[in-house]
Amino acid sequence: MRLCETVRFLTLVLTVGPVAAADPAINVVFPAVGACVHTESRTVVIGSVTPPDTPLTVNGATVTPWRTGGFLYMASVTPGTNTLVVHAGATEHRLTFTVPYPIQPWNGKSLRVQQPLQPLGIQTNESVRLECLAPTGLTVRATVGERTITLAPQGKHPTHYAGSVTFAAPAAKVPVTFFTASLPDASGACLTALNEWPTLAVTGGLFEVRARTAPGEGDTAGFLKPGQCIQGAGFIGEHTRFWLAGQWLFVETRHLAPASATNVPLCDLSIPDLAHGFGPHPPTNRPPSGFLIVLDPGHGGDASGAVGPCGTTEKQVTLQQAGVVKQVLEQAGFRVRLTRDSDTNPDLYERVRLAYNERADAFISLHYNATVPATDPQSVRHVATYYWNPIGEQFARAIHPHVADATAIPDGGVRQASFAVCRNPAVPSILIEQDFITVPEGEEAIQRPERQRRVAEAILAGLRDWLTPSPP
Repeated sequence: MRLCETVRFLTLVLTVGPVAAADPAINVVFPAVGACVHTESRTVVIGSVTPPDTPLTVNGATVTPWRTGGFLYMASVTPGTNTLVVHAGATEHRLTFTVPYPIQPWNGKSLRVQQPLQPLGIQTNESVRLECLAPTGLTVRATVGERTITLAPQGKHPTHYAGSVTFAAPAAKVPVTFFTASLPDASGACLTALNEWPTLAVTGGLFEVRARTAPGEGDTAGFLKPGQCIQGAGFIGEHTRFWLAGQWLFVETRHLAPASATNVPLCDLSIPDLAHGFGPHPPTNRPPSGFLIVLDPGHGGDASGAVGPCGTTEKQVTLQQAGVVKQVLEQAGFRVRLTRDSDTNPDLYERVRLAYNERADAFISLHYNATVPATDPQSVRHVATYYWNPIGEQFARAIHPHVADATAIPDGGVRQASFAVCRNPAVPSILIEQDFITVPEGEEAIQRPERQRRVAEAILAGLRDWLTPSPP
C-alpha cells in the first residue's frame, strides 16, 4: 500500500468511530390502536420490547419482560377513551383505545320493556306474553294494534307488570307499545300471527344447521341435513320455530329458504340420525393402519387466532404442532389426514365434514388459549381438553392425562364445551388447548421442538389407551 493510501485509510477509520446503539423497539400486540376493549375496570396489555433486557414501564409502572422480550401488564381503564404509554429507554409508544360504557340498570322511574324484545311470529290463538318494568302503584297498559291490554303487577315483584294477548285471525307486524298516564311510552317488538306457516328447506351445509331447544343458545337437539324440509311454526328474532319429532324446535332463519308446497313434512318426523352406520367407539380389533385420525390445526389464513407477546400467531404454531403429531402417529402405523397443511382457513364445518365423510375414527383439533381482556393470562395458564358428547368425552379422558403431563403446566382437566369442531355425533372429537400463547413463557415453550415432540408422543400414548379394551 502506498503512503497516500495509508493516510487515507487511517483518516476513514478515525472518522467512522463507534456505531451508536439503536433505540429500543416496542411492539404492543393488544390492545390495538383505536380498538374497543370490552371490559370494566382493567385490561391486559400484551407486547414485547427489543432488546429484551431494556428497562420498561407501562403507564409509569415498572414491568419486567421475559427473556424473549415479551411482557404482560394489567392496566386500569375507565369507560370512554383510554391512553396507554409504554417507555423503553428513550423510546415511547403511545396508543389510545376505548372502553364502552356499561349498560345502565333500570332506574326504577321509567318503563322498560321485557317482552316482546324481538319480532315474534306465532300461530293464531297462541298466547303471547307482554311484560315490562314500571314504578309500583301505576296503571300500566299495552296497545297491540288497535287493542289495549291492562297489565297487572306480579306478586312479590310489584314493579314487574305482565299480561297476554292472542290473535284470532292472521295479522302482520302488529306494533306493541307500553304506556302509563305519567311516563313516556316504551315500544316493544312487532307481532305476526298466521293460521299456518310455510314449509321451508334447509340450505346450509351439513353440521352447520342445528336444531335447538330454544333460540340462540338453546341445547342442540340434532342437525338438519341440506335440502331437508321442515314445517314452519313462527319465529323469534332471527330464529325460525318449526315442528320436528313432535315438538317445537328452533333454527337460524338464514339457513332456510321457501320450499315447494308439495313437500309438506310430517310434524312427528324423527331428527336425522347422523351416527347411523358408524361403528362402536372406540373401535377394536384393527391394526394401527386400519385407523384414520383427522388432525385439525386451528385457525389459518385470515384467521390468525390468538397472538403472543412477540407476535407469534396461533395459526402458525398449530400447523407446526400438527405436523409433528402427524409424523409421530404415522411412524406408529396410523393413517392421518390434516384439515389444512398450509396457511388456509377451511370453514369450521368443512373440517368436521372431512372427518365425517372420510369415516374417520377420531378427530383432534389443536389450539392455544387466550383470555378475555379483564383476566391476567398468567394467573390462569393451564392445559385443557374439550369435548361435547359422550363419545368425545371418552376420547378426551384417554388423551388428556398424557398431554397434561407433557406440558408441565397447571392441569385444567377435561371440560365440556359446544365448540363447532367437537359437535360431531358420529366421530369422537376433541379440542386441546395446549397452553396460553398470550403468556410470554407459553409463547416461547410451544415453539420448542422438544415440547412439540413430547405433546405428539403424549397424543399417541392417549390414543393407544383409548384403543386398549378395558378389562371386564
